Amino acid sequence: MQSVNKQQISVQLPLSTINKIESLKKLDDGKTSRNKIIESAVDFYFGYKTSEITQDYLCSIIGQKIEGMINNASNRTSKLQFKEAVEINVLTRIVASMMELDKDSYDKMRRKAVEDVKASKGIISAYEAQT
Repeated sequence: MQSVNKQQISVQLPLSTINKIESLKKLDDGKTSRNKIIESAVDFYFGYKTSEITQDYLCSIIGQKIEGMINNASNRTSKLQFKEAVEINVLTRIVASMMELDKDSYDKMRRKAVEDVKASKGIISAYEAQT
């Protein structure tokens, strides 16, 4: 077995903690020393605390990455919606000029379209649009 450089320290523990250490010794049929039990407890607690720090760090990094992805998707969607709105506006102007629609007729059709879209919650049928 490899020798480990150990340092002796003095520790003051409450009686309840000492009783717990003794109980742990009994669970292992007395084969484990108090030093080993305390060392294992410190190792366990060290692992617990460092994983907590790592978890907080990873959650922060993952959260930032997800936020960035959502912002990128939102920006792309906004740009696409703008381009679609421009194209729809151009098409509307072309149709209006070809049909020689006056402002009153256009406004009447627009009001009807708004009512239809509200009633259908945005789901439009091409057949119903003709009537």
